[in-house]
Amino acid sequence: MKITILHDNQSKTTYYTQELCDDSPKGILSYIPSSTKEQNAIDILRAYLCDAKPILYDKENLSLAKSIEALDGKIFEDIDFSAMFFTSGSTGFPTGAFKSKENIQTDMDALIKIFGSFKASTFVSTVPFIHIYGFLVGLLLPLKLDANLIFKEHFLPHDLLAFSQPKTIVVTTPLYIKALLQLGESKDLSKTIFISSTGPLSAQIAKEFTDTFHTTLIQIFGSTETGSIAYKKQDDLFWTPFDGVEVTLNDEGLLHVSSPFISKILWNNGFTHTNGAIQTFDYATLQDGKFQLIGRSQNILKVAGKRYATAQIEEILEKIEGVKKALVQVKHTDKALKDESVLIFLESDKLITLKEVKAVIKTAIGKLNFPIELKVVDKIPTTLVGKKIMPL
Repeated sequence: MKITILHDNQSKTTYYTQELCDDSPKGILSYIPSSTKEQNAIDILRAYLCDAKPILYDKENLSLAKSIEALDGKIFEDIDFSAMFFTSGSTGFPTGAFKSKENIQTDMDALIKIFGSFKASTFVSTVPFIHIYGFLVGLLLPLKLDANLIFKEHFLPHDLLAFSQPKTIVVTTPLYIKALLQLGESKDLSKTIFISSTGPLSAQIAKEFTDTFHTTLIQIFGSTETGSIAYKKQDDLFWTPFDGVEVTLNDEGLLHVSSPFISKILWNNGFTHTNGAIQTFDYATLQDGKFQLIGRSQNILKVAGKRYATAQIEEILEKIEGVKKALVQVKHTDKALKDESVLIFLESDKLITLKEVKAVIKTAIGKLNFPIELKVVDKIPTTLVGKKIMPL
């Protein structure tokens, strides 16, 4: 695979994967923190090709970085894994997921079955490679399909339009999909495929995007622990599980996933064995083997019998004068949709009172009949793909 990194000063650097693997001993444990895309791409590919055991993490998540730096790597030496990834930490301290060679290979086989038919010659990737989506789809998929890879450290929406040539697959996020629409331009990208993941994209925006650019949009749903779960095309509402993935609903209507892609061992101040199955926190409905997502239990509020996504509450709160960013989470004290409390973080340099917050929410959607814990902070950090993280 040929890898081309385009720099902001118009220069470029080229690598070939056959030059990356040296004679380093196999199975060596190493740490790969978030860095430039170029450095991460080369370090990760070298580790993968040389059968090393890299631990990948976002060093901007300060609590995670501190914990990793204090780790004694010997506790992982007896675990059979090809790479370790961490969740974003958007709902608590990040969990580490060990990916075995089988996890990665079976996941890649399922992805290739869907995307291999496009006969792409080039991949353009806007996503960081230290997370599972960027690793699998942005880095390994072009390697396995013998396609070239192009990326920049800093992409602008116009860059993507320029790079979207025939037989190109663009691996990106909802952020860029929305940014391309905001350009107010139209271009025939019927021979370009866009892949989006890491966050929700409404059917309305998906349809507007595909209609504007006459292109194919495929969204991928998955997580660090589960790997790839399902995909959907254009503005479909229902997700189709990848080959090998079995989805069911538990008694509460939450999605349960079984597949060979799932990490068998998780780590969070201790080891947890999954047996190849994960109970998610995603409410869903099933129909003919496909499913429609309703929302995550940590991100769903029930007000006067009606469900609201926490993202809606965040938008409401971010309209308060002086509030730069809001993060809302629901805490459940048992398995039922009751006994809830709401944790609200506001990034603001002025004093915001709980009384003011309650009044704003009541005016917009109604009175919340459960406790609210309010924390006003200097900064709500975000991950490399823009997900909000709970402040320290």
